Amino acid sequence: MTRRVQESETASLAYDAVGSGIPLIAVHGAYSARGEVRGFLEPMIEARPVRRVYIDLPGHGDSRPSSGVRRPDDVLDLVDSLLRREAPSGRFLVLGHSFGGHFARAIAARHPDRVAGLALICPAVPGEQSTPPPRVVRDDHVSTALDPAQRAEYEGYFVVRTAETLERFRHAVAPAVGEVDEQTLETAITAGPHAADPDTVAVEAPVLVISGKHDHWVGWERQQRLGDRYPRATVVTAADAGHALPHERPGLTAALLSDWLDEIGIPAASGAHP
Repeated sequence: MTRRVQESETASLAYDAVGSGIPLIAVHGAYSARGEVRGFLEPMIEARPVRRVYIDLPGHGDSRPSSGVRRPDDVLDLVDSLLRREAPSGRFLVLGHSFGGHFARAIAARHPDRVAGLALICPAVPGEQSTPPPRVVRDDHVSTALDPAQRAEYEGYFVVRTAETLERFRHAVAPAVGEVDEQTLETAITAGPHAADPDTVAVEAPVLVISGKHDHWVGWERQQRLGDRYPRATVVTAADAGHALPHERPGLTAALLSDWLDEIGIPAASGAHP
């Protein structure tokens, strides 16, 4: 069920929430929607006592129209309204994929004393990019089953093209890709400036950074250096994966998230396996 926090008719944040326990704010990347993160994350952490709160960034999904969201900190103001409803006190977790990783860092910078853990999956890191050239790791020629538009989307995103990743694309990615508010993306879904700079605010909680060695969208080298910014960071660069890493290496992603939650002190349900 879609829920909403709303500042005005043109400034709102749509979300849904699943489970119970410590709140986790999950943020998708640009040109996607909350269904993609929910699609890969639910099987990985549903056994944990975590209340997963999946948001649509302004300009995306059900958080449209968005003309009232004019700058990056307007996005964070909406997230603060969400926190007042879903996590009014105590600690919470933040997870972001792609450009959602940047906003996850910005959320943590606003609330460094409340953030119990921060997970960044293929995060966009502002600054000069050093990205590898596009390279296909494996191609089983499964994309011929897609129509031309979806085939272009799949092949532009996935460097591992197998029956398994095609199914994940159809289940989690394709339904989340749709129309976006380009003006909002241009003015608000950007790297800042932010009143609380993610590069200067100390976050002492456990931080997980996962990147794909063949990520030609955001790269992996700047992501590795995030380990110097967070004193409790675990930084992993995964072989044989690109920007779609949580879909291409779900077992690795799940294991790393399980370890991250263990480090934070959030136990698995009795009888559950990582």
